[in-house]
Amino acid sequence: MTITKHYKNLKLVVEDSLLESIYQSSCVHYPKEYGGFLIGKYSNDFKTLYIEQSITAEIFKSSRVEFTRESNYLKSEFEKLFINKGLYYVGEWHTHPDGEAWYSSTDLSAMISIAHEKNVKIDNPILLILSITSDSLRDFNFFILNNERLKLYE
Repeated sequence: MTITKHYKNLKLVVEDSLLESIYQSSCVHYPKEYGGFLIGKYSNDFKTLYIEQSITAEIFKSSRVEFTRESNYLKSEFEKLFINKGLYYVGEWHTHPDGEAWYSSTDLSAMISIAHEKNVKIDNPILLILSITSDSLRDFNFFILNNERLKLYE
């Protein structure tokens, strides 16, 4: 099944199987936060974003309330995805164990930093937050950074 979300005239499209895969990879780390990278591509008119893959973080620090990942080791992986599939980094995802699928001030600051990172070259990164419990995915929300604010895809 395909999940479609909207923010103004921007459409986000993701397969529920990708969300399930992200959730499954996160369960191993429960009750700590866990996360990774969202990989996708925009339509030619830049009005639709297709999120097609996720890369889980391999080098990270996490606790019940914080997740910090390293990304420098993935530069060649991102280049291969672009060259071979036309896909590129479009944002981040992480879990909020036993919490809400809503961003924190730390999440907002991190997304602003990503948008200002000269090597990233993305003005409006996407953030996916998954609310998980020990036995289920309770909720999830996608956000887009716009004018240094996170806006909800509905």
